[in-house]
Amino acid sequence: MAALSDPSRSCAVLIGTHAYTELDDIPAVARNVSRLRELCRDPAVWGLADARCRVLRQASREAILKAVEDATAEATDTVVVYYAGHGLVDPHSGELHLALPWSQSGPSYTALRYEELRSVLLRPSDGRPTARRKVVILDCCWSGLALDGLMQAPDVAPAVAVEGACVLTATAATRQALAPPGETYTAFTGELIRLVADGVPGRPALLSMAALFSELTAALTAKSRPLPQQSTRQTAGEICLFRNRAGEAVARPAAEATAGATAPPGGGVASPARRVRVPAGGAESGRPQLVPVALTETRSMWLGRYPVTHAQFGAFLRDPANARWHPAAARAAGTDVDDNYLAGWNGADFPAGRADHPVVAVSAPAARAYLAWAGRRLGLALRLPTVAEWELAARAGRSGEWWRAEIAAGRVNFLGSHAALTPVGEFPANPYNIGDLLGNVWDICVDDTGAPVLRGGAYDTPAARLREQLSPRSPVECRGNVGFRCAGDM
Repeated sequence: MAALSDPSRSCAVLIGTHAYTELDDIPAVARNVSRLRELCRDPAVWGLADARCRVLRQASREAILKAVEDATAEATDTVVVYYAGHGLVDPHSGELHLALPWSQSGPSYTALRYEELRSVLLRPSDGRPTARRKVVILDCCWSGLALDGLMQAPDVAPAVAVEGACVLTATAATRQALAPPGETYTAFTGELIRLVADGVPGRPALLSMAALFSELTAALTAKSRPLPQQSTRQTAGEICLFRNRAGEAVARPAAEATAGATAPPGGGVASPARRVRVPAGGAESGRPQLVPVALTETRSMWLGRYPVTHAQFGAFLRDPANARWHPAAARAAGTDVDDNYLAGWNGADFPAGRADHPVVAVSAPAARAYLAWAGRRLGLALRLPTVAEWELAARAGRSGEWWRAEIAAGRVNFLGSHAALTPVGEFPANPYNIGDLLGNVWDICVDDTGAPVLRGGAYDTPAARLREQLSPRSPVECRGNVGFRCAGDM
């Protein structure tokens, strides 16, 4: 069960640089920091003591690193570091630098190198202890550059580096942040403040980092503003910093949550004129968790955060209306599956210990049947992702050999890492907060003709073949290393 980060054992460092000698001033940054401090200290929201919520305005490099190091060592639960100001890119290394009051746009030595901040978070000096969970929130231009190398030093095994680490950024690595003229706060932090201050109807009583990211993406998409990015290690997406002032014990289905909004003909999610509601999902109901993914500056889609699990597919089979998809019945019919369909299942019962593992040995027709069933419960038409959509989500805004960065960051379960099927979420999500796009199980996608295509590789796939695109031997083929995830239009 999700729990609030203990305010008596957590710390926050809020850093704002709003006035500069060589760069344009950003007055909204000062208001960002002041309001966030109020919210972090509000017992109805989080409840940090004054001494545990440190604000640094117009601070030096040394003051910032010292405050972050002290907070990281003092916090035994969660440490949060927020920075707002100008982001600069080193012209030689391409690294992100955080601007200081006297920073210049050219020489990188006038700013704080993000790598220094990351290193202090990872390992304070003199053997001091380090917080078990860490959240970094960056509201600056090019902030997506901070997503690579998330909280992991080369000599620290991913499983022991930290229990959970989350980096949430205002933009992708190639985008500038926005401070709209006449608005109280910057675009990204303004939406964050609104969500925390007002709460989110239809969400649980605590707001996880994954939920905040989804809501931020939906809100900024609706306003055609730069989209945030997020990367998490282990279970960091489930870190809860804030109580949901409009929360409920259980999230409502999407159709109920969007009541009163302008809907397209035939139902569906609210129109862009209103904030888009993230469909409520969870293994218990058989509903998938969905993440918004920007296809263009003005168009987004939903994609499953993880492949569909055994538990979720089992919920589908337990519905009496889906009896024809029980293993024995579907194999006997011989039209939509082959003899390997759901090997190891007994009716709607999956093998013990596999509830959170991706469901495998399903055919494209069986996957589509689940998607139609789950979509009706979410109030959203679900489908298989296209090859192009899968590629865009897997790249996560990166160019070049992005898959090498995924392997180097320890995000891929392939032949040479774990080499066995693992539960979803066991490996860190990518910068779009989507897990297992590479490795663990092949994803069933579709090409331009609607024919099934496999992407992403699996736990038994060599690294050199993870980027391959395969076609099933037949449309009803079921393999023990092939699963699927959901997609839907927004």
